[in-house]
Amino acid sequence: MTAGLSDIGRVRTSNEDAYLVADSVFAVADGMGGHVAGEVAASAALEPIRALDGRVFPDGGAALDALRAAVVEANVAVTSMAADEPSYRGMGTTLTAVLLEGRRLHIAHVGDSRAYLLRDGQFSQITDDHTLVQHLVDEGQITPDEAVNHPQRSIITRAIGVSDDVEPDSMTLEMQPDDVLLLCSDGLTGVVDDTTIADELASGDDLAQILSRLVEKANEAGGPDNVTAVLLRDEDPDAPRPRRPQTVTIRTRDPGDDRDWASTLGAIGSLRRGSGLEAPRTSEDAPGHGRSAARWTAIVFGIALLLVAGWLGGRFLLSQIYFVALDGDEVTIFQGIDAEVGPVDLARVREHTGLMLDDVPVWYHPTLEAGRPAADINDARRIVADIPRRDADDGP
Repeated sequence: MTAGLSDIGRVRTSNEDAYLVADSVFAVADGMGGHVAGEVAASAALEPIRALDGRVFPDGGAALDALRAAVVEANVAVTSMAADEPSYRGMGTTLTAVLLEGRRLHIAHVGDSRAYLLRDGQFSQITDDHTLVQHLVDEGQITPDEAVNHPQRSIITRAIGVSDDVEPDSMTLEMQPDDVLLLCSDGLTGVVDDTTIADELASGDDLAQILSRLVEKANEAGGPDNVTAVLLRDEDPDAPRPRRPQTVTIRTRDPGDDRDWASTLGAIGSLRRGSGLEAPRTSEDAPGHGRSAARWTAIVFGIALLLVAGWLGGRFLLSQIYFVALDGDEVTIFQGIDAEVGPVDLARVREHTGLMLDDVPVWYHPTLEAGRPAADINDARRIVADIPRRDADDGP
């Protein structure tokens, strides 16, 4: 379920915020520039995100890359408009965008509009503000409490449209049942505290009602800015809670080999729960008992050849599959399939990353426990690089 709402607030004379709620893409943009320029920037930044709606991607890496590319395209569009139209000079916008791909949720972010996640009663800000005061907090020069009322808290260090190049932050989450994701402009978070927002999201009420109450609270606090928010809630009660990857990308054809390994393996036999490879019956009661020894020798030899072909084909398939999961408490890149056949483990450690579970925010732990499939080794390394880190002083 999804919902979005934007309000002009109590002080501004125009609304320079914009939001997007579609089938698979969602976003919030907080424009700046005065007059109509901020509104133009925010609206223009949403168009490349809107163009992703309904697209199908081969894997999660491709989806996240497409979302990041759309944010870069938004920056190109806004900077070009500002260069071509004198009245738009100096305009820009924040942009926090989401692409929903199955149960994967990809996020790309520039500026100080935020994304929050409510999961299992824990409410967490999952994006970092690109602001001067956040930089001061990161450097230890001021405390988070001091940042709330800092006189320079509105100074943004990264935004869409202010320079030719932009580098969005990005991440991927595995959605879980009852997760609630909030995207919002600072018109909400600047005047309504996190505890109040968390209580509203945890109420379980209709999303439109929650948004209406949040806007009302922002206006009751003075409404000094435009207020915009988008909510997504996973309401599938039967959704699985896996500890390992839900899907595995298997390449059935090698670019340099015309054989279809999936068909080859499928012709050998079948794997059944609690059993090994199913082979033809060989008991004395089987039809054809008493045939010549030479014929039995040929049959046994043929089965052996098929088993060897299956083993070789299976090794080839496993060598093409990667996923990121936990090896104890360490984030690790695995090669193969996260499964066992009898005593045989179908996955092996390909790379140790040195990243420990304690270095990752608690809200991201279930994603690592579930595992993340990767298209190849480079995609696996990118997934590891994009895992959010927890500062040493954040606490458990």
